[in-house]
Formats: sequence, C-alpha cells, structure tokens
Amino acid sequence: MLKTRPLPYDFHFNQLLTALVRMKHYNVAVSFFTDMCTLSVPIDIITFNIAINCCCHSNRLDYAFSLLAGIFKRGFVPDVFTYTTLIRGLLSQDKSAEARILFTNLVKYKEFQPNVVTYSTMINGLCKTGHADMALWLFRFMEKSGCKPNTVTYSTIIDSLCKRGLVDDALNLHSEMIEKGILPNGCTYSPIIQVLCNVNRWGEVDRLLKQMIDDMKISPDIHTFTILVDAYSKSGKLDDAKRLIEIMNERGKYPDIVTYSSLMQAYCSRGEMDEALAVLNTIRSKKMTPNCYTYNILLDAYCRELKLDTAMDLYRNMACEGLEPTVETHSILLHGLCRLGKSVEALAFFYKIQGQGHKLDIVIYRTLLDGLCKNQYVDKALSLFHLTRCNGLIPDRDTYNIIIRGCLRNKRYSEACKFMDKMVDCGFLADAFTTSLLQHLLLSEVQDPILLAMHQKCLHSGNHEENHRVHIPEDINSGGPGFTALYGIFKPKEDNLCES
Repeated sequence: MLKTRPLPYDFHFNQLLTALVRMKHYNVAVSFFTDMCTLSVPIDIITFNIAINCCCHSNRLDYAFSLLAGIFKRGFVPDVFTYTTLIRGLLSQDKSAEARILFTNLVKYKEFQPNVVTYSTMINGLCKTGHADMALWLFRFMEKSGCKPNTVTYSTIIDSLCKRGLVDDALNLHSEMIEKGILPNGCTYSPIIQVLCNVNRWGEVDRLLKQMIDDMKISPDIHTFTILVDAYSKSGKLDDAKRLIEIMNERGKYPDIVTYSSLMQAYCSRGEMDEALAVLNTIRSKKMTPNCYTYNILLDAYCRELKLDTAMDLYRNMACEGLEPTVETHSILLHGLCRLGKSVEALAFFYKIQGQGHKLDIVIYRTLLDGLCKNQYVDKALSLFHLTRCNGLIPDRDTYNIIIRGCLRNKRYSEACKFMDKMVDCGFLADAFTTSLLQHLLLSEVQDPILLAMHQKCLHSGNHEENHRVHIPEDINSGGPGFTALYGIFKPKEDNLCES
C-alpha cells in the first residue's frame, strides 16, 4: 500500500487497522498507526478513534488521551465515538470518578451530544461502581433528553436492580420496556429469573419463562438454564432440575461443568453421595474435565459425612488429573480433620501443604486455630497464631476472637487478656460469641479480676465505636468526585426524574 502511487485513501488504511482490532492485535494496530503518522499516510478522525480504542484495550490511557490532543492539533473535531471510547477506557480501568468528571464536563460545556451508546456506557459504569441510584436517575434523564434507551440500557438497569434485591422494580421496568416496543433479550430475563428463584417466587418464574419462550421467541441459553438448574437443585426440586438438563440436551444447549456441579451440590446436600458420584461420572463421560469447584463440593460433603479417607482419596485424584487445589480445598480438609478431633494430623497436613508452596490465607489459619483450640491444643494454637505475621498475614477480628476464646476455655485468662488488648489496639472488637463466653464465665466462676477487666474492655470498646461511628448520608453527594457536579447539571428544577 505504501508503494502505491498515489497512496490509497485513508479509508483503506482504516480497513486494515479495523482488521487488526478484530483480531485483537491492539499493540500491532497502535504501532501501525504510529508508522502511518511518521510516513505521512493520510489519516482522519476515524483513524484516531480506532487508535484510541486500541490504547484503551491495551491499558494505555495516557497514550489514548495524548491522541485526543493530537486530534485537536491536526484540526479535527472529536466526535461522540471518541469520547465514548475514552469514557469506556476509564471505566475499564476502575477510574469511575475520572469518567464521571469527563462526562460531566463534556455535557456541561456542550462539547458533544451523548448518544445511546454513551449513556449506556456511563450507566453501566455507575452500576458497577455502586452508584445504582445515580444510574437510574441518568437513565430517566436520558429519556427526557430525547435519547431513546435500547435493550442494553434497560438490561443494565434491570440487572443492577436485581443485584440489589429490588425484583418488583426490575419487573416493572421489564414491563415498561415491552410497552415502549423495546424487546428484551436473554440478558434481560436471566437476572430477573435468578432473583425470583432466590426468593422462591416460582409462579412468576414460570410466567416469565413462558413469556420469554412463547411470546418473545427467545430460547434460554446455557446461562439461563444453569440458573434454573441451580435454583431447583437448591430448593430440593431435583426432578425438575434433571428434567431441565434433559430439555437442554434436546435443544442442543448442552450443560456445562457449572450446570452439572449445581446438580451435584444438591445431591451432596441431601447426603446422596452415590448419585453425586454418578453426576461426576456423567461429567467425565461427556468429555468434560471436573474442576476444583466440582471436587470441593464432593470434598465438603464427604467431610460433613466424616468420611475423611474418601475425601483424601479424592484430593489425591485432583493431582492425578492435573488440578491445583485451591485455598478452599485445603480449608475444607483441615476443617474435616479438626471436626474428627484429628487436630495433630490437621497441623501436620498444614505444614505439608505449606512446604509444597500452596497458597495459604487467613481463613486456613482461622480454621486450624479454631480446631486446635476446641481440641485443647492451645499451645500449638498460640504457636500457629504467631506464625501468621511471620508469613505476611495480618490477623483479623475473627482470628483474634478464636484465639481469645481458646485461652478462655482453657482458663488461660492472662493470655486471653493480652490478646484482647492487641485486638482492641488493632481496632477490632470482641464478637458476640466471645462476649457471651465471658459473661458465662463470670456467672459460673468466682469473680476473677482479669475476666472482669476483659468484660469491661468489651463494654467500653463497644460504646466507643458507637459514639465515634461516622454516619454517611445516602444522598447524591456520596458519589465521589464529579458526582455532585453531574447531578447539578442534569437535575431538573421542576420535577424529580428519580421518582418518575
């Protein structure tokens, strides 16, 4: 192309750039754009927009904004795609405050007219960063400003409402979009179905499914089917769950590892381990590889059934299948060993996995500390507690409370008091179990001065926290930089869009 005389139009170079983007070779595309600038190849605003998009995908926001300056330098005018891409890039890098400021200033100074993609991008970012109320407000303003929301916009708001448990509001918005002629898709229905299943509103689940399949002609995808299988399984409706899997196979929506794991979880919760293992065999027969989550379900069930030998056999099978046990895997096994009173074996297992370089978190330490304390191995528990900081972990409130209760139960009151002081110094409080144990000891034994002092510390620290707690008002000013400005620009003077 460079050897052709005259040079091809910028349109042809843009096509080449677009092809690179579709193949996700973003760094190559940026390098190609740089060469085009150096070699004086004709470029236009579309070329810049493609390059900015590549920079955002490559996490090079600094370069993306320098290209924005290059647009002005060359005499071009950034368009709505330019700014929408930059806003999306900021949001993808968890820079929601900067995205809100940019969006606010652009609208305030009338630099561009946001379109449905811009609004949807901003609304999605607000929802993901916990500003769902502002997202809903912007959604209503969007309609009033003459920009018609599309299926993506509605689905984003509906998903946000469902995650907050506002299922009736989500259903109302779903009905509203249909009334306005905006057709929902699978992404619209899935979160509503999930939250309805969570609150056991099965009649409405059936109604929505009928509407989805019969009226809207939308075939549920694997995600929707899996939601239903999981919900039916957790509610003990195993026959319905199995029937759904049959329907999936009939429709060519073949269940995946997540779907089968939900069914396996249901069998395990009922103690039907033979059926759970049959599901595992089905997974293998379908040429799928069980993952750690699948194994953890079985391990947890066998540990609850106190069948540690079987659990350990499964654990060894994981290594044979090339699976790396997770933190949860080891926590389940340690908890199982401690429940059987095998605290010494649990400690040995802990040191073994530590020596093998497996990841250990504070939850594993808590599990083992709790087991050691309950089985009266307080000295070993104290040694393990001191190892947490040596291994770069900071004891949290639960960890402190476990070790304090262990000392109290074994009448090691002085040590319990020292740990209480350390816990309070770290800004933590005694939990309800520790406080209750202290009260029980004070009532059942001679008034020990150390116990009395500890109890007073519990009461004092609790009152201190209540008196100094910061109450953050749930108003529009709590959204961070740019949030108040955005609301101030858009908020109508005569009516309240949030209420509409």
